[in-house]
Amino acid sequence: TLAKTEKEEILHEKQTKLSSLRKSLASEEKEVDSKKKELTEKSKLLQDLKKTVDEKKKVRTEMADSRKEQWRAINEIADKVADAKEASRRALYNMRKSMPRATSLGLDALKQIVVSERLTVGVEYFGLVMENFELTDEKYQTAVEVAAQNSLFHIIVDTDSTAAKLMRRLEDGKLGRVTFLPLNQLKVDHGARYPESTDVAPLMEQCITFDPAVRRAMEHVFSRKLLARSVDVASTWSARSNMDAITLDGDLCSRKGALTGGFVDHEKSRLRAHYTLKRSEETLRQLEDEHGKKKQESTAVDQQVSNVMGEVQRLEAKYANLDHMMGRIEDDVKKLERARQRHGKQAKQIEEAVPPMETQI
Repeated sequence: TLAKTEKEEILHEKQTKLSSLRKSLASEEKEVDSKKKELTEKSKLLQDLKKTVDEKKKVRTEMADSRKEQWRAINEIADKVADAKEASRRALYNMRKSMPRATSLGLDALKQIVVSERLTVGVEYFGLVMENFELTDEKYQTAVEVAAQNSLFHIIVDTDSTAAKLMRRLEDGKLGRVTFLPLNQLKVDHGARYPESTDVAPLMEQCITFDPAVRRAMEHVFSRKLLARSVDVASTWSARSNMDAITLDGDLCSRKGALTGGFVDHEKSRLRAHYTLKRSEETLRQLEDEHGKKKQESTAVDQQVSNVMGEVQRLEAKYANLDHMMGRIEDDVKKLERARQRHGKQAKQIEEAVPPMETQI
């Protein structure tokens, strides 16, 4: 009876153990399935993340290439700016050579004086006569220059009060000497009657355009002056109309009878120097604007590249973290599989041992 009781206890223990093993196996199988499902999901996430990282890296590379191209363009424009500055410097030098030194010094000083006196450009201060008109055709350049002569370097202002103020500043600072044309004081001959002929034309109306605000100054410089077809025509109409007549080549027949002509050195042309300076300054301004825009664009691309690189680093860190998590899950699955195998063997041994014991009891 004692032996039977012991066998029953042993059998009960084995049955209990077997039940516990079966529960463990079921739990382990469920957990393995769950882990494998999680692995599948994370593997899909990992693939998607890798694809995103690769795409971002491609964008980063393209943007880096674009940035290199912009740097190259910026360097090219910088070289052009340097060339334009040198061209502008030479043009300014040639411009100054074409005028008396005292006038050159005065004009340089006036740039600062006008600012310090807070004069409104285009209202109170208009600048040089030659800055206030445009040629209707380049072929008139020599004729206009001969007609105006040194008046090209005269300064147009609104009133004699403004002129006096600027003259005092030049005198006090010993800053050069210039001639002012105050619009309110200029005497203009409105009664001039120009000849009606196809051989001559009023030089001011034919050769230049200007703002109506400075018309009185232009009339002061260019009134009673004719553009003539030839020297003979100039001589005839000058005497007949009591006006100066100038040819395209720059031959001048004065109303007083003097005849001036001969070789004209276009390299020393004051208007040419002025227009060369004007074009070079405009080119320089455009290039500097373009250089500034390119630098702004480059800075924006630099920021974009930096942002993409930061995003790539963040995604790579996320990828590494996810890959590490998957490694841990895979390790957990392996541990669970080993535990299942071990528990399965134990359960099989007990299952094989239980029937004989039940028979004996």
